[in-house]
Amino acid sequence: MDALLTAVGGALLLAGKLTLIVVPLVMLFELLRHLAVFRRTGRAVEPLMRGMGLTPAAAVPLFTGIFLGIAYGAGIIIKVARERQLPPKELFLMGLFLATCHAVVEDTLIFVAIGGNGWQMLGIRIVLAVLITGLLARLWRRKKPRAEPAREPLPKRDDATVN
Repeated sequence: MDALLTAVGGALLLAGKLTLIVVPLVMLFELLRHLAVFRRTGRAVEPLMRGMGLTPAAAVPLFTGIFLGIAYGAGIIIKVARERQLPPKELFLMGLFLATCHAVVEDTLIFVAIGGNGWQMLGIRIVLAVLITGLLARLWRRKKPRAEPAREPLPKRDDATVN
């Protein structure tokens, strides 16, 4: 019975820590995303984004995913993709980056709360995401698009005749 109480107490303590980390982050992001600081930050990292095959239109969904997580970021990515018609390759590159490097503040603080090295974790994730995404973007740029073979239109099918 003592083990059960200890486990429940530990779980409640961890849930409290998670709540104290996640709720303020979401609130802060919701306040900041309407300020010019996001636009300035987007312009500041534009050369890095360009190196990863991303345009400035990708800044808000990318920052959302980086700071709040992949689920929240995916919602914003879908919204921006519908509004701005981002090309499929750019959407894929954003997804690739976020698969490696999402919720960096939240995850880092959570792992620090349970004894991890936050700087090490943060650095590895960011460097890995930039390298993988940039490498794929460069490979796509080097690869020349193949010409689609000319296709003849299919003959119309007459539903009245059965073969």
